[in-house]
Amino acid sequence: MTLEETVARLRTRQSVPLFVGMVWDPAVRAALQESDPQTFFASAEIRDAGMTACAVAGLHLWNDDFSASHNLCQGIRTATGSYLHALCHRREGHQGEGLAANLGNARYWIRRTGAHPAYPAVYRAALELLDSAGTGWAAEAASRLRAHGSWDAGLVIDWFAEAEAGRLSGPALEALQELQVVEISTLMDWCLAHATG
Repeated sequence: MTLEETVARLRTRQSVPLFVGMVWDPAVRAALQESDPQTFFASAEIRDAGMTACAVAGLHLWNDDFSASHNLCQGIRTATGSYLHALCHRREGHQGEGLAANLGNARYWIRRTGAHPAYPAVYRAALELLDSAGTGWAAEAASRLRAHGSWDAGLVIDWFAEAEAGRLSGPALEALQELQVVEISTLMDWCLAHATG
């Protein structure tokens, strides 16, 4: 499976569960684990090896492969690595130390991320999704993001906690799951654009 095939396969996901469970597609996992970067990225020239590692970590996370993504993120000491590390712990759910600890860990990594250069693209994509979602929660979420004036990954962590506490309706939960897809896919587009020429 090539990079293009892997991304195309992951783009078929309309929603991603808030918390990881089982790996979504074992073939995607195998493609990411078994190919060296030169082979996997053969159709594009690698410009930034560190960003390539970020892209692979993000693709693993998009595929619900927490362990593979987290293992990579632990060794990436950049703002993008911190952002991905935060997403890993946000999606970790009740595993390991439990939900409260994992969400707290996600907040720590978001603070380490700072104002990530992908945030403007994520912000625009998120508002587009929320504006078209047609739920009261989505309208309120869009309003809160607009009040902030930029992407607020910490606010999304709060929404995950609200969802787990049962404070989101079914349509709101669906909108949050779709928002997660938009965030991950937009970040991956940014990573891939910076990884390859």
